[in-house]
Amino acid sequence: MALQRVSLTDRVAEEIRDDIVNGALPPGTSLREQALSERFDVARSTVREAIKVLVSEGLVTQAHHRGAIVTRHTPEDVDDLIAARIMIERHVASVPIGDASAARTALEAMQAAVDAKDWRAAATADEQFHRGLVSAAGSPRVTAIHSQLAGEMRLLLVSADRFEPERDKVDEHARLLRLALSGDAEGYLAAAINHVTRSRDTLVQVAHRAVPA
Repeated sequence: MALQRVSLTDRVAEEIRDDIVNGALPPGTSLREQALSERFDVARSTVREAIKVLVSEGLVTQAHHRGAIVTRHTPEDVDDLIAARIMIERHVASVPIGDASAARTALEAMQAAVDAKDWRAAATADEQFHRGLVSAAGSPRVTAIHSQLAGEMRLLLVSADRFEPERDKVDEHARLLRLALSGDAEGYLAAAINHVTRSRDTLVQVAHRAVPA
């Protein structure tokens, strides 16, 4: 019975997560327990647990007097996420890279998504690429920290790609992978910082496009 409850909670969380990252639930949208309970035909307690999962991923925020809402990023949030990402990239640059097969697979998926102009899939592949590369750097703790940031970054990335698609996305990620595997720490870090920061203006515009409170 406990396993069934966890599975149901995860399924509801996945459905809500998909609606958030594909834009069906824009930033600032209130998540009403009763409405979601009726939509998924589950108890409100299950919805409440699913929302807790999304809060832990940074996709949902508990707002004073409003309950749970889809996270509305501010320009300050964007800068904070970028600073955290740069810290992680410094780690990736500082160590030998191990098995990067997950990053390579994500790169292939990214190419297919860009060819199809499927920006949601491209953003997913983008997240998977960086997750694979960070994992290949070999630190479980850094990988865990990156995973905590990944949901928020994906929310911003999918919105940014829809707003201003990166036409050179695949080439840029392929270059990052080559530099990481070559052991060129200085070259990788410079390219990674440029990669993370050059989209800042677009990400800030995405943050400003959130629905009003």
